[in-house]
Amino acid sequence: MTEINVYYEDTDASGRVYHANYLKFLERGRSDLIYQTDYTHEILLKKFDLIFVVKKCLINFKKPAFFENKLQVNSSINDINRVKINFNQKIFRKYDLLVQAEVLVIPVNSLGKIIKMPDEIYSAFENFKS
Repeated sequence: MTEINVYYEDTDASGRVYHANYLKFLERGRSDLIYQTDYTHEILLKKFDLIFVVKKCLINFKKPAFFENKLQVNSSINDINRVKINFNQKIFRKYDLLVQAEVLVIPVNSLGKIIKMPDEIYSAFENFKS
């Protein structure tokens, strides 16, 4: 779980979180999940020449978040194979579900070519499959 504080810069003129900023919150949740595997984006790049890029994102906005809310981003893996990870992500304000998202990421190398995840990376992420 990733904790997010909503800052003034995250909001629009109405004080609600601007819709595109939820993408940043979801990205932080996926990054935190990576960190739980004891890898970082830097290690993935330097050791494996691997970068995760978003291929598809489906977001269902249920309720708005507002300036100074405290949010929680829950991230899990629906499906994984050597060339894709399908994340299930939810953003909550306490017990209220605000956003539900499915995000498909793929591994590419530094040249942008799709690659297969090495065994140790694949195994590390498999532990987060729901």
